[in-house]
Amino acid sequence: MKQEAGQFFNELKDDVLTYAELKLELLKLGTYERTGKVISVLSYGIILTALGFFLLLFIFLALGFYLSNLFDSLSAGFAVVAVLYLLLIGGVVLFREQIRNRILNIVIAALVANDKKHEVTDETNPAAETVG
Repeated sequence: MKQEAGQFFNELKDDVLTYAELKLELLKLGTYERTGKVISVLSYGIILTALGFFLLLFIFLALGFYLSNLFDSLSAGFAVVAVLYLLLIGGVVLFREQIRNRILNIVIAALVANDKKHEVTDETNPAAETVG
């Protein structure tokens, strides 16, 4: 009887240790997944920002040349474009908090939506869970 109790507690201890190790592994994997999601969102944002920058640059270059032809002065056309750039920068500086909050809300909404999508997938696919 004493050996059975000792064996039972040894098995229980092993099961608890295995459970703790698996929970730690699950926490690590969850952290890796979150980090991966954040990096992917940031990478996407950087790529989109770079493309937007070049698009804006070429639009303003084309506008500068167009206005140069319109004013018959290269410097006058690009001076107007420079003023437009200054107005754009001023608007960004003026509304920086609203822009920052909007970007933050978009990123958080994207991460939460992705989590909800994975929760629905996990609930509809019980075969994905392991039975211990």
